[in-house]
Amino acid sequence: MFKKLAGVVLSAAMLAGVLSGCAGAENNSTQAGQEAENPKESMSASAETGSEGATTGEQVEIDWYVDLPYWTWTGQGFGEDLTSQMIMEATGVKINFIVPASDDSEQLTAMIASNSLPDIMTVEGWWDNNSRMLTYQMAAEDYIWSFNDLMEQYCPEMKDNIRQDVFDWYAEADGKTYLLPNFAYSTEDLSEGEQLVPNGCITIRQDLYEAIGSPDMSTPEGFLDACLKVKNEVKQYNGQDIIPIQLYEGVGSSISWLAQYFATPYEDEDGNYLYDFTQENYKEALQFLNKAYHMGLITDANFSDTRDLVNEKIASGRVFCQITAPQDFVASMQSLYDADPKAVYVPVVLKNSKGEDPVLQDIRGFGWLTTCVSKNAEHPEAVAKLINWLLSDEGQIATTFGKEGVTYTMQDDGKIVYTEEYEQAMAANDTKKYGLSAMNLLSNYAFTRHYESESKDPKIIATVDTYIKRPMAQYSYDFTAQGLKLDPADPRKAEMSQLSVKISEFRTSTIAELVTVSEDSFESKYQQAVDALNGMGLDKLIEYNNDGFQNAKKALGIERSWPPYLK
Repeated sequence: MFKKLAGVVLSAAMLAGVLSGCAGAENNSTQAGQEAENPKESMSASAETGSEGATTGEQVEIDWYVDLPYWTWTGQGFGEDLTSQMIMEATGVKINFIVPASDDSEQLTAMIASNSLPDIMTVEGWWDNNSRMLTYQMAAEDYIWSFNDLMEQYCPEMKDNIRQDVFDWYAEADGKTYLLPNFAYSTEDLSEGEQLVPNGCITIRQDLYEAIGSPDMSTPEGFLDACLKVKNEVKQYNGQDIIPIQLYEGVGSSISWLAQYFATPYEDEDGNYLYDFTQENYKEALQFLNKAYHMGLITDANFSDTRDLVNEKIASGRVFCQITAPQDFVASMQSLYDADPKAVYVPVVLKNSKGEDPVLQDIRGFGWLTTCVSKNAEHPEAVAKLINWLLSDEGQIATTFGKEGVTYTMQDDGKIVYTEEYEQAMAANDTKKYGLSAMNLLSNYAFTRHYESESKDPKIIATVDTYIKRPMAQYSYDFTAQGLKLDPADPRKAEMSQLSVKISEFRTSTIAELVTVSEDSFESKYQQAVDALNGMGLDKLIEYNNDGFQNAKKALGIERSWPPYLK
C-alpha cells in the first residue's frame, strides 16, 4: 500500500501547479539532502483551556515534517528561544522540524514508501493540485488521522478551539476532516459585514502623481494618460528613467488583479461558473495592457522580471505604478521611504470603460498550508494536545506576540503593545532569541489581528500593506467559492488536471502575445486564442469547474457568490 501511495506522489509531482506559494526566511530546522468583542477576556479564558494541553509526564519529542524547502524556524532554534520554550512548557512536547532539501517530493515519497511517516506533516494547501491529491489518498488509505477521531479519542477539548466553518470546508466525502490549515479566515473571527483588504492592488507614487497635477485616473484612458505624463514630464528619479507601470513577476497575477478592477465576473445570473478569459471585461483588461505596451508604459522586461528584480526596481524609486501584491514588497518600499519619505505608494481606483466599480478578491481564504497527523505517531495524545494548544487563544497569542511582561503588555482596550525590551530588540535586529511568529504552521491571523494596535509610525503607515490597501476594502469581497471545491474521487480528475495545466501553459504564452501584438491585430489574435481554447476542450473544463463551484457554494451555504448579485 505504501508503494502504491508513493506512486501517487510521483504522479502528482508531474503535474505542474498553476499557483505559487509564499516564502520563508533563515533556517534552524533539520534539512535532508473589525474588533473582537472582548479580546482581553478571551485570552484569560483561553489560559485555562489551553493549559489542559500540557502533558503531565516527562517530555515527549516528536518529528514535524514541513514539505517546503524554504520553510524555516526563524527563532534561535527550537528549545533555545522564548516561543519554543513556551510551547514546551505548555505542552511537554519538543519538536524536531524536518524540511526537504528540494521541492521535488523525493523525501516525502521515500518516507511513504518505507512506512516511516513522521508524527506531523505540513504540505501545501488544497489550492495545490499535487498536495490535494496526496492528502486525499493518505486519508483514503488510512495513513493519517481524521481530526474527528483524534479529538474524540485523545483531546475532546480541541472542539472548542477549531473554527467549525473552516473545519467543515476541509471535510472529505466520509464527512471527516484530516487537515488543519494556517492563515484561514473563519466567519467566527470576522465582524458582521466586515470587508477585508484585497490581495492584489494597484498603487501609484503619490509624489509623482501630485507632480503631474493629480489628474483623474479612474478611467482606462485617464489612467494611461497619467502614466504617460509621468514618463514624459517627470522622466527620471535620482537620475534613472521612470518605469510608468510595473507588473508582478510572471505577469499572470497582474492580469488577474487588473481583471478584477475591470469587474470580470466568475458567475452568471443563473449561478453557473464563468471562465474569465472569455469574458468581455477580461478582454478589455488585456486590451488595456496592449495599449499600455504600445504607449511605452510597460516593456518586454516585465515578462522576465523575477521577484528580486521587481523588489530592486521598487526600492530604487523608479516605479510610478505597480500592479502587484503590496505585501510582497514592504521591505522595498521601506528602503525607498528611508531614502525619501515623500516617495510613498497610495491606491488608485481604476474602473472599466463602463464605469463599473472594481470587484476585488479579498485576502481571506481557507488557508495557505495544511497540517495532518500520521497514524505512525508514537504519542498521538501528546500530538493532539500540542495541536490543541497551538490552536487555542492562549497558544495563538503566545506564538504571535510572545510572553506578557517580556515582549508585550495588554492594554485596557484589549490591544497588545510591545515592551520597550522587544522594541529595542527589533531596532537592533536581535529578535531571534524570542522567536515570535516562528511557529506559523497553524497561525490564525484572522484572530490575532484583533490584538494589534494601530501604528503611529509614519513609516509603517506609509509602507505596510494593511494600511496602504485599507481604502480599497470597500471594493473587496469574499471570492472563496471561485476557488472551487473539487472532488478528488471524481473520475474526470486526472484528465481535467492535465487539461488545466495544458490550458494554463497556453494562457501564459498567449497573454504575452496579446499584450505585445499590434493594436490592429489584437481583436483577431484574441479570437484565435478563444478558438484555440475551445479546441483544447475548454467546455469540458468549464463543466468540471462548475461542479466544483456548485460544491463550494453548497459547502459555504450560499446560492450566489458574485458580489454584485448579493447587493
